[in-house]
Order: sequence, then structure tokens, then C-alpha cells
Amino acid sequence: MPREYLIVVPVRFKRLTPTSVAVESAFCEHLRALRAELLPTFTSLTVAAPTMPEKQYQREHGHLGRLDEERDGIRWVALQPGDTGRCAFWLRHSLSVFRRLGREVRRADLVHAGTSHDVYRPIEGAALLLAKLLGKKSVCVVDIDLRQEARMNYRTGRWSLKSLLLCRWLYDPLRSLQLRAAIRWCSLVLLKGRKLRRDYGEGRAHVLHFLDAAYSAQHLIPFPALARKTRALADPARPLELVYFGRLTAYKGVDRCIEALAQASRRSTAPMRLTIIGSGEEAGALRDLSVRLGVEDCVEFQDAMPFGPLLFAALYPRHLLLAAPLSEDTPRSALDALACAIPILAYATEYYADLEESGAVDLVPWPSVERMAERIAHYAEDKQRLLAPAHAALQFARMNTQEIWLHKRARSTLALFDPAGEPTPGRSADGAWPRTEST
Repeated sequence: MPREYLIVVPVRFKRLTPTSVAVESAFCEHLRALRAELLPTFTSLTVAAPTMPEKQYQREHGHLGRLDEERDGIRWVALQPGDTGRCAFWLRHSLSVFRRLGREVRRADLVHAGTSHDVYRPIEGAALLLAKLLGKKSVCVVDIDLRQEARMNYRTGRWSLKSLLLCRWLYDPLRSLQLRAAIRWCSLVLLKGRKLRRDYGEGRAHVLHFLDAAYSAQHLIPFPALARKTRALADPARPLELVYFGRLTAYKGVDRCIEALAQASRRSTAPMRLTIIGSGEEAGALRDLSVRLGVEDCVEFQDAMPFGPLLFAALYPRHLLLAAPLSEDTPRSALDALACAIPILAYATEYYADLEESGAVDLVPWPSVERMAERIAHYAEDKQRLLAPAHAALQFARMNTQEIWLHKRARSTLALFDPAGEPTPGRSADGAWPRTEST
């Protein structure tokens, strides 16, 4: 029997024509791959999401992906405008949004959503609650552990004491309550973070830790590019090629990466260079910072690129990814870097600590610029120290492609509709994913 799959997400999209939309390029590829995995059980995939403001679209349209509803078989339903404020949401949009959401949940056989981090606009959580009330199967996905968000933002001066206390005593308990309810009510729960799963889902076979890689096997660094990288790492005259790619926004800590490079260049005479690929509101300030610190000659800025071959081709020659987030983050760039045999030098947040077992992640204390600078200088003085981590990165990436993880997720999802009531294939009693030769 053909079934309907509904995804409710806060990812913004822009409708271009009656049958086509623009959305973040990696998400486009993810949806296409997910739909292929779900066939033929689910013949229809619907995404309910907020719409993208025109200003955002004009700023980002060059690196957005495109989906055709008829050709790709993915239908889009607009919820509220993405720039709607809290009061405007409840006064102008809430009734129509929840009516639309209710209609989509009723027609769906499975509802896929997360808990609502924005407690003032609890759209995703409402979708899961409606699924429970209507007796629908449901998948809850939580892709970031934000329990340390208040502490981290207060320590870096981004939040006031009032914001810290509000988050600690009001918002965090509400978010925790949502997740505990979702674990009780939802058919399958996917948590990105081993600690998050241990704390909320220990002993529950339907609660799993997951990765959401966006790269495919075709994006893995080819042998000729790997050989060129190996030769570059062995040549002391070649600079250490550092890279950051992603959004240029404050909490990503890209300014810390530039500051660390400046300190490292004073510690060591070895050549080094940082390439920053991306766009965002911090772009101008970051360029100014590189000039102010006197490192403009070894910091190169490149515009954001659509997810795909051109981006990966630009990444293959790089030697080390810098990640200095000021609050918890689960960026796609980390796994994409590993696919390019690029080890990671990162602040020791929960996400990067989880990836440390890959053998390709070097952690420094959060949020120390000095310790990051020390490690940059360490690698610049002998780039061959990155050879083993680079090969470990590629080995980890081979075992964690998007195809592998989507197949695992689809297998567990489809098993929810097993008429014989068999246990989900491949899951152990403690909810761990299976380990096979390919995974």
C-alpha cells in the first residue's frame, strides 16, 4: 500500500514557480536520497516548512539548490514566513499554520519532526503531538545537544545574566520535557550525540544515536588528489593549508580562527594560509579583522559554493579544518572535511568530542584561541604529522557516507510498518546501530 511521509522542519524554502522551490543545496540532495531509500513503501514525501524572506533569497540564491515537485516527487507546504516575530506569529499566522499542519498530519502515514527549540513557536513539537493524538507513526530527530548553550553564551559575553537564567530555568526545562515526551510517544527517536542518547534514551531500543552525513561516496577524495595532498604535506616549503567553510555568522567563531592563525604565525616561521569559504553577515567584519591583525596576505575569502563537486574540488587540497564554535554546533562541514581527508582541529564541544574516536580530530579546550594557535604552529612546523589523521579521516568517511546512514534510517523506519510486528532489523536491544563490513 502506498504511504505518505511528512517532514516538518524549520529549514526555510523559496517557491520559485508553482512546481519548483529553492532550498539549502545539501538538504536538496538529502531529500532526493531519502525519497529513493523509502520507495516503494512511501510514494509521497511532503515537506512542511517556513518560507524564505526575499532578502535572504537574494543574498543566498547563488548557492541554493533547486527541487521540482513533479520531477523529484517532493511536495512543499508553506507554514509561516521565516522572518515572522513571536507576537506576529501568534496574532497573524498561528491559526492558519496549525490548521495546515493538522491537515498534513492527517493525510500522512508517518510524521518526521524534531522537538521545538523555539518554545515560542512550537511547530515541530506540535506535529509530533498531533501524530500521537491521531495514532500516526512518528520519527523524532534531534540533531544538536544544546543543554550547554546558556553557559557557553554567557561565558563568551553573548548573553546577559537575565538570558542565562531564563534559559536555565524556563527554556531548557521545556525543551527537556518535549524530548522526554517524544521518547515516550514516538515510534523512532534519532539523537545526534552519544551523551544525549545516554541521558535520555538509555535502554530504549527505539532511541538511536545517528550521523546525518550529506556527502556521498562519489564525493570522497579521489586517489590522485590524495596523492597530491600527501606530497604537499611532505614538502616543508609548501604552506599548511587551513580551511573553514560554512556560514559566516558570529556563533561559528570564525574570528577565533583568524586570531589563532595570527598568533600561530608569530609563534612559527613555517608558512601557513587560511581559506574561508562562505557568506554571512560577519563577512565584512572578518575581512577587517584579518587586516587589523596583519594577516590579510595569508587569509583568503571565497564566496559560498553550492553543495556538490565544485565545493569538494575546492576542499581536496586543504590540510586542516578549523572549528571554533562559541556554542554547541553540529555542522555538515565536519563530515564533509573528513570525506576530503582533511583532519579537524576543533574546540572540545560535544559534537567534536564524539568524532574524536575517528582518529582525525584534534581537540583543544573551549574557547581557547591560544591553544588552537599552539596546535596550528605544531602542524605547520611538520605537516607530516597530519598524514595519519588524514588517512583516518578518509577511512571514517568511507564508513559513514550519506547512503550508509540513510539506508540504516530507512530500514528502521520501514520496519515500523512491518505487518508481522517483527523487531526493527539490525537493531540490538540497547538501540545501537549494527556494525557491518560496510558500516
